Amino acid sequence: MSEILLSQLAHVELISPKPAETVEWMKEVFGLEETTREGQSVYLRGWAEWLHSSLIITEGREPGVGRIGWRTYGPGDPELVAQRLADTEEAVGWVDDWEGHGATYQYRAPHGRHLHEVFWDVERYQAPPEKQDPVIKNRPQRFSGKGIGARYLDHVTMPTQNMRGDIDFYKRLGARHTAQTEVEPGFAVFSTLTCNGIRSSHDLALVPDFSGMTGRAHHIAFRVDQRQDVERAAEVFLANDTPIEFGPGVHGIDEITYLYVREPGGFRMEINSGGWLNTMPDWETTTYQAAGGNPGQSIWRNVEAPEGFHEAWPLPAGEAAAKNDEALADENVRDFFGDNTTGTR
Repeated sequence: MSEILLSQLAHVELISPKPAETVEWMKEVFGLEETTREGQSVYLRGWAEWLHSSLIITEGREPGVGRIGWRTYGPGDPELVAQRLADTEEAVGWVDDWEGHGATYQYRAPHGRHLHEVFWDVERYQAPPEKQDPVIKNRPQRFSGKGIGARYLDHVTMPTQNMRGDIDFYKRLGARHTAQTEVEPGFAVFSTLTCNGIRSSHDLALVPDFSGMTGRAHHIAFRVDQRQDVERAAEVFLANDTPIEFGPGVHGIDEITYLYVREPGGFRMEINSGGWLNTMPDWETTTYQAAGGNPGQSIWRNVEAPEGFHEAWPLPAGEAAAKNDEALADENVRDFFGDNTTGTR
């Protein structure tokens, strides 16, 4: 019997130590639309997203990711997830409602300890008359033309101390483990997963965390319409004093055109487009070997990520930083992550 419990990655909460600057940049440079404000949080969405919000900016002491929200495939599925996780260390519990969606069940991944939430009832965006598209009815609003024109949320990438353990957990909730990169047999340093049966890329990715910390995040990704829009985004970023960290380029595993920058709060954001469509329900995980060039960083295996690209937030300090550096001294790990031994901080 087949089962799909989750339909889409609905939202990610970005913690920012500079919330006002982050929100302004997300609206004017990234091109997101503000939906509402509630307490210490601002709710944003891509111009072509039907849900209330996909990015929640919340004030915090240092950059990071808070809640990761998933809409289920049907109205009874949040309860099914709750039943499946009842009396486990992963269970957190029910929240009556959040801004933008109804009754919500929360849980944490067993090893990365990232906070997830699932829900069915949602608030749909209703464009005012001046923003409605009179021709293309399957869009919630007309193209905004703001900034890079980020269309919709694509994926989130997070470190974990036990990649295999967290993958098995996500698979219990219906995720497909689509691909991985190994530095040696059995030692994966990157994995992609998707929650449903039709994805051009992935909605969740995992990388190793050597620091011993939990709840850290590497980046959040949004998509634009065309591959050439990624190149256009590079020009928009530079024109708005946003340095490019990595790209444009093409990832080898999912064939998406990518570009990475850091928003004013210091967190990494990706913009991407393209990729291949994986519709096979019995797809078996593809395993790549990092020897000879990292396929995740470049389809042509001819570029390396810049210094600092493997940083994740919150940054480790003290004993966690020392533990991280000790792990990076391993030759196989260093070959993958580069000679910069502080890179995964």
